[in-house]
Amino acid sequence: MSSKNIRDIWVDNVKAIACILVALGHFFMSLNEAHIIEDNVFIDWFITTIYMFHVQLFFICSGYLYQKYSSVTTYKEWKNNIIKKFVALGVPYFTFSTITWMLKHLFSSVVNSKTDGFFHCLFISPLSPYWYLFILFIIFVISFTGKTQKSLIILFFASLLCQIYSLFGKAFHIYAIDKTFIVWIWFVLGMLIAEKYVPIAKWKYCLVLFALFIIGSVLVYRNVIVFTGVKFLLGLLACYSIICLNYSVSSNTEQNKYWERFTQYTMPVFLMHTIFAAPIRILLQKLGITNSFIHFFVGIIVTFIGPIIAMNVMEIIKPLDFLIYPTRYIKFNRTR
Repeated sequence: MSSKNIRDIWVDNVKAIACILVALGHFFMSLNEAHIIEDNVFIDWFITTIYMFHVQLFFICSGYLYQKYSSVTTYKEWKNNIIKKFVALGVPYFTFSTITWMLKHLFSSVVNSKTDGFFHCLFISPLSPYWYLFILFIIFVISFTGKTQKSLIILFFASLLCQIYSLFGKAFHIYAIDKTFIVWIWFVLGMLIAEKYVPIAKWKYCLVLFALFIIGSVLVYRNVIVFTGVKFLLGLLACYSIICLNYSVSSNTEQNKYWERFTQYTMPVFLMHTIFAAPIRILLQKLGITNSFIHFFVGIIVTFIGPIIAMNVMEIIKPLDFLIYPTRYIKFNRTR
């Protein structure tokens, strides 16, 4: 196995873990909102806890790959990169945001939720989980790759100031600005990891750190610990321990072939899990099936298997896979 493959396995693993947590979070929340499962302390704690770090992991991985494999230090490189990212992120963003908006609009009477206007959902307040692609593009617009240590330090402090403002300042009430201020630092932390400015802890220490995170999350959930920024600090602890653990495991062992196969479907599952899960839940309800176990069992299977099957079909019926991976068909010059 080449050093490049070893280095990147942890990124694939972390993205897959984050994707699973995002899908489970949306799945549990949908069951709760539909009153299929009643308020449950464990599920409530689980949802509250994963929101401290799951999407943050995606931003860290994106920042790592950006710094590691791109060179965006001049206006020309920046312009070329923005065009590339607009295509790579924009095509799936507009495609699946549109599909999701149409489904929400179509079934709004069933789920008893009002759907905002199409333009509003695309540009003002993006739908979940596609807001990640929307904000990630904005971050690419404002972030150059660090050519020197000084430039990375400047970028880090700029993102840190944004984070501090998001915690203690007055919100702008503009989604794109407020959300970028919150998550930009995670992207920059990924860039710092790429340049080895963040030391990697051994796996046994990672387990201890993650255990501390779990304890801290319980204390926060029970309102034993209450202060501004505690969720951000716990998120740092969770992300660091998960990344270090995956880095340690990936550097010393061969990738499990089944897990490796799943990591190839991170993007399809991320983009399509709600599109498959929601209609199945509604169909079961229309059929009069309200048993929570059936909803849970069928929903979990469809949440993950549905997007995987769809991706395989899209790769057979080309160029449907363009909707998820447009850069397979539109080639850009590598920036590094």
